Amino acid sequence: MLLTAMNKTELKRQYFEKGAAALKRVASIDQNCYCCPLCERLFPPQAIEAGDLTLEHAPPEKIGGQPLALTCKDCNSISGYSIDAAVVSRENLFDEVKAITGQKINHEGRASLKMGGESINVGIEVHDGSIFIKPLKKINDPKKLEAYRAYMMNLSDEGRGDGETFTITPLASYHKKFSKIGDLKSAFIICFALFGYTYVLHKRLSPVREQILNYESNVIDRYWLVSNQKIEKKYFICLLEKPISAIAVRIDKTTILLPWFDGPENLYQYLDGNFEYDNPFTFYGHFLKWPEKLEMGIDFFKSA
Repeated sequence: MLLTAMNKTELKRQYFEKGAAALKRVASIDQNCYCCPLCERLFPPQAIEAGDLTLEHAPPEKIGGQPLALTCKDCNSISGYSIDAAVVSRENLFDEVKAITGQKINHEGRASLKMGGESINVGIEVHDGSIFIKPLKKINDPKKLEAYRAYMMNLSDEGRGDGETFTITPLASYHKKFSKIGDLKSAFIICFALFGYTYVLHKRLSPVREQILNYESNVIDRYWLVSNQKIEKKYFICLLEKPISAIAVRIDKTTILLPWFDGPENLYQYLDGNFEYDNPFTFYGHFLKWPEKLEMGIDFFKSA
C-alpha cells in the first residue's frame, strides 16, 4: 500500500475513529480518544495533527509490512530504532546470503571478500542471475585495495584465475534477541488489527506488551518458532485448539505464539513446563482471516 502524506493523514483519522469507537464499546469511556495498544496511554483527536500518533506497520514497512494500526510516537520510535531495525537487518542478511548463493535473480548489497590472504569490502550486484563483485573504494584501506589489485594482476599474468578459491561473507548483521521481539510485536499488532482492544488489553497479553516495551529484558520465552516449511501458506493467523488453546501468527520464516482467552493462564510458563525446548510438537487449529486494515472484530461483534 503506497500512501501519500494526505492519504496517511486520512488513514490515521480513520483508524483513530475506529479505535475511539471500539474503546467506547469495550471500556465504557465517554471521551473521544484512542488508546495506544502497546503502552495503553490515551490520546485525543489532536494527537494526529501533533504527530503523537503514528501508523504502525506489521511487519516493518521496510520489508513490505502494511499499516494496520496506530501506536503512539514514543512506542513507534523506540521500537523502530531497536526491534524493528533488527528484523529489517535480519531480512537484509537473508537476502545477502540468497544473492551470494544464487537464489536471487536481482540484488545489490555488500560483503567481505577474502582472497589471497587479504580481506576487502566489495559490492555484490546480481542481475538476471549473474553475480558481479566490485571492490568498494570508500570503505576499504587503500593498501589492502592495492594488495588485492596486485594479487589479481599476478593471477592473470600466471594464468591462474580459473579455480582460485575465495570466501564471501555478508556485511549485514543483526541482533538476534531484538529481531525475535520485533516479530513478537508484529504478531501483536496484527492480532490487534484483527481482534481489537478486547484481545490485546486482556490480562494474558500483559507480559507480551511488557516484553515489547522492555526489549532489553527477558520477560517471556518460548513465543518464537521457526516456521514449518512444509506448510505452503507463508502468512497466516491460526486459532490453535490442540495441544493448547493459543494463537499462532506466521510471518514468513517465523511463527509467533500468543495467548488466547481460554488457554493457559500463563502460556509461556505452560510451554516451558510441558514441552521440551528442542523437541518439535504439532499444533492443530483453524485459520482466521488475515487483516488488511484495522478491523477490531471482537470489539464490534461483542457489542453488536
